[in-house]
Formats: sequence, C-alpha cells, structure tokens
Amino acid sequence: MILERATFRLSLLLGALLLAGCAGLEERACDAHEERMRGVKPVTVYRAVDPTPGQTAPRVLPNGSVPMVTTYKLSFKPRFTKPCTSLDLLKDVTVQRSAETAVVLNEIREFYAEDGTLIASNSQDISAQVSRSGVYVATTPLPIPKAAPPGKYKIVSKLMYERRGNNRPAVQLARAEGFFYIIPRD
Repeated sequence: MILERATFRLSLLLGALLLAGCAGLEERACDAHEERMRGVKPVTVYRAVDPTPGQTAPRVLPNGSVPMVTTYKLSFKPRFTKPCTSLDLLKDVTVQRSAETAVVLNEIREFYAEDGTLIASNSQDISAQVSRSGVYVATTPLPIPKAAPPGKYKIVSKLMYERRGNNRPAVQLARAEGFFYIIPRD
C-alpha cells in the first residue's frame, strides 16, 4: 500500500515536471519566433500560373493603357491561428497590362483589429513580379506576435497603379479584404 502511494505520487510529480518542461519549451520556442521575426517586413512573392480550364488567358494591353485587374481574391492559411506562429496570406490575381517598364504596380496591405483600429500598413512594389498580363498566385507570410490578443482581424489589400515619371496620384485597380482569427495560446 505504501509502495503504491509512493509510486502514484512519483507519477504525479513526473507528470507535473513534464508539463512544466513542455510549457518552458513552448515559451522558449515563442521567444525564438519573436526574435526571428523582429524587424522582418513581410514580403509578398508572386508567381505566374496557367489559367484554369475555361478561363481565357489575359491579353496584353497596348502601350499607354491603364492595367486592368479582373480577379483579386485573398484567403488565409490557416484561418485560425495562435500567437507565436505565422499565417499565410494567399492571393489569386488576374492582370491585363502592357509590357511597358514605366508601369508601376504597388500593393498596400492594411492590418486592422476587430474594432477597426489600424494596426499596421505595408507597401510593396510588385512591378517586377507582375511584369506581364497573366494569372498569378501570391503568398505573404504574416508573423503573429506573442502579445497579439485573441480576436478577429481584417486584412485589406489594395493594388495600385502609377506611371514612372508622371506626377499624377496612384490609381486603385483592385481591393480585397478578408478575416482571420487569433485564438488563445492555452
């Protein structure tokens, strides 16, 4: 009987130590994630893909034309995430444009809290990545900081056009938005 109690207590103690060790490891991994992401600006990477069956290939527009965006959608992977992780912002884009090098395409990402407060804004020139008419997919890794409170968040993405050497303001070609959720770390 005494031996059984001692074995039971030892099992409880080992279980508690194991849980504490796992929590400590998780905390160190979270701190390492924070350190790796500190000062890193998320970069969107675009790549051309073949049109889906039944979708006509985008045509090249004549020089001097304003680009057209016929598809601009975004989604998240995963849609629910925790602090100390990363979330992928995925985009599907179909662009018709001229091959002129004077065409500048900028992507603006705005990150909002559930109450509408702007948390962060980022701009990226994607002209070199989207240099011709076509269908593109894009991925932007978004690090979720340790201090991010649980809740619903919104990303607004805008595709802007301007012409090098022209003093006119940028023109919005497309806008998309989507929601993701941060859940507690446990």
